[in-house]
Amino acid sequence: MRLQPVPADELDEPWLRWRTGEPRFRPTPDGRLTALRRSVFEDALAAVKPGRPIKVTTYVFADRGVDADGTHALLAEHARDRGWVVHRERFTDEPTGCPASARPQFYLAVRRAGSGFVDGVLAMGRDAMPSTDEAYEAYLHWLHCHHAFIAFLQPIIGRTQWRQNPGIVTSDHGARRS
Repeated sequence: MRLQPVPADELDEPWLRWRTGEPRFRPTPDGRLTALRRSVFEDALAAVKPGRPIKVTTYVFADRGVDADGTHALLAEHARDRGWVVHRERFTDEPTGCPASARPQFYLAVRRAGSGFVDGVLAMGRDAMPSTDEAYEAYLHWLHCHHAFIAFLQPIIGRTQWRQNPGIVTSDHGARRS
């Protein structure tokens, strides 16, 4: 987790100055949200009944130059590589005519997850999420209350991002299986 120094003007409480001269640190907003997303993800997976497949839907924010169909296909392949079931419904937002913060299809994808149709929403990364940290955090908390998650496409180390090496499958934790 990334840390940032706490400004001196925020250390006006005497009990916070117990180590004079030593800088104090706190998580960066991005680091805190990443940790929250991972926690929500782990809790949602733990709530899935053993033996039941994990169901996800894909979400793409199709900014200029993004191939939405190709991105959905890549996300679906990534989900299947993890043993997840991809729901037939997929969601795409395009930044045309709406404010930059509007993500109506993202809202619908999150509602599907919170309603139990799927366990989570799979997206490319944080760039696809609502633009403000506050809105993103609110979605994470809401999903946590409904035992659902948001997951991002993760880079695969030791293999190409697009295809696995023949005969080798890795689990989410990196353990190799043949």
